[in-house]
Amino acid sequence: MKKMKISWGVKITILYTGFVILIVTLVTMAMNQKVELVSKDYYEQELRFQDRINKSNLSKSLEIPLTWEVKQGMLQLNFPEQFKNRKIDGSIYFFRPSDEAFDKTVSIPNSDSVTRNISTSQLKKGLYKIQISWKVDSDEFYNEGFINVN
Repeated sequence: MKKMKISWGVKITILYTGFVILIVTLVTMAMNQKVELVSKDYYEQELRFQDRINKSNLSKSLEIPLTWEVKQGMLQLNFPEQFKNRKIDGSIYFFRPSDEAFDKTVSIPNSDSVTRNISTSQLKKGLYKIQISWKVDSDEFYNEGFINVN
C-alpha cells in the first residue's frame, strides 16, 4: 500500500481553517454571555458612596456591633443592647451575585426587641451578600456581609 503525502500548502490551509473556526467559536460564545452590572443604578450609587462609608464607620464605632446568623429558614439580626426599647427602622438588601433576578429588599420588622427575625423562605438557596441599612433616632448605620441560604 502506498502512503499518501499531503503537501505543505494543504497542511497550512487546514491549520488556518481550524484557527478561524476556533476564533469564530470563541467570539460566538463570548457574545452569548450574559453581562450584568452590579446594579442598574450603579453610577448613582457611586455618587452616594461617601454617605455609605460614613454610616459604616458609625456602625464600626459601636461597642457591640450588629450581628446576624441564618438558622431554620430565618435570618436573625441581633442589634446592640444599647438600642433596647428604641425604634429601629431599616431595610436589608439581599444581593445574589450569580443572578440579579433573585435580588430582594426587605424591611426590618418593628419590634421592641433587639433581636429581629426575617424569613428567608422567599429566597432561592445559595450565597447572598446582605446590605443592612438601619436607623436609630437620627443616627444611620450600615453593615454588610455574606450569608448562605439553605
